Amino acid sequence: MSTYKLYYFNARDRAEVSRLIFATAGQKYEDIRYEYNEWPSHASEMPLGEVPTLELMAGLCLPILGLGTGFYGINNEPYGTYPECGSEPHGDPPLPPPPGCGPNAQKAVYTWLSKAGGLRLDCANSYYNQQSVARGIEQSGVNRSQIFILSKVGPTFPLGFNETIQQTLDILQELQTTWIDLLLVHWPIMQHPGQSYVPKSTDPACNTTNPLTYNEKQCRLSTWSAMLALFDLGLVRSIGVSNYNITHLQEIIDAGMPLPSVNQVSFHPYNYRTGRADLLAFCQKNRIQLVAYSPFGAADAHQFPVEDQNKRTTSLSRTLFEDPVITSLADTYKRTPAQILLRWIYQLGVASNPHSMNETHMVENLEILSNPFTISDADMIRIINLPQDTCDIDPDWYQCVGNGTLP
Repeated sequence: MSTYKLYYFNARDRAEVSRLIFATAGQKYEDIRYEYNEWPSHASEMPLGEVPTLELMAGLCLPILGLGTGFYGINNEPYGTYPECGSEPHGDPPLPPPPGCGPNAQKAVYTWLSKAGGLRLDCANSYYNQQSVARGIEQSGVNRSQIFILSKVGPTFPLGFNETIQQTLDILQELQTTWIDLLLVHWPIMQHPGQSYVPKSTDPACNTTNPLTYNEKQCRLSTWSAMLALFDLGLVRSIGVSNYNITHLQEIIDAGMPLPSVNQVSFHPYNYRTGRADLLAFCQKNRIQLVAYSPFGAADAHQFPVEDQNKRTTSLSRTLFEDPVITSLADTYKRTPAQILLRWIYQLGVASNPHSMNETHMVENLEILSNPFTISDADMIRIINLPQDTCDIDPDWYQCVGNGTLP
């Protein structure tokens, strides 16, 4: 077993993170060395009562169901229309919120915590609503120690060592908390180069404006180094990634770095065989907990530049809620289609982040655990064998099987 000594590329980077943390959070940096895949004891199990959890590599307990807070609404850019919006003014000068937006994230978080009984919140700086999330937490009256907060850095914000540190400090301020339970790198690269705005990084490996120094792989590793530093410092209790494929995870292994505790990806029956089955097996082999977003197959078109929408054309005209196999199983088990989908994901060993602003739907989602049922092996296979859609993300971002529809 090899020892990976520091996570910083040089003494200047180490001094910089120490300066940033000390100046902003008043915490003292200490060099911490430990064996590959062995985590310091400060990542202790969080008491969550009777809430069903999965234990992460770092020893932290992850509530199986979380509330997704990415309420995109009607985006200012022509990426499409979404039924709910929770974005807040952002930018310098601040951009106005999209039309129809309101304090929806606050309302959803309040309902999830105080009425539905959920505990995990899935946040991100690129959702532009973490201050609203903080207000919802305060309004709920639930003690911070009983809430599991997940947040993410990038991709509309620059990746890189110092950038990751600074974003995390900003997230702490926005969420009005002194720690984050699980911090993820939101995407393996920054904003898609085809889009009009690409964030600029001071990290040479992440500086997309300088082709002589820009290197996607080294940018990912530099960013992951910062994540490990934040973990060492105790500002985050566990760290992970999102939207990483197997080759991205293999880069971390090859660099001799501790692996992420979590990889969060879109995960549902229509994309299981085209890209998730192999990823799930790889993550389980390496003790990386897979977490599903878009568990109901909801489109994530906001990730695309308009000119790339043709890469995401679907051959499936129906939604998962309308799929005859799912509706038939809902009748058989006397459950809702959403409960069938969430239970299928759970029985595969995957946590999930359904998002809703409807209290009834929130409670129904949690009932797959509080009032459990078991989908038979034969019915699990029926769901696995559902038709497969085209790759849900540009293959430059996600690896998948082919670029067409499987039978």
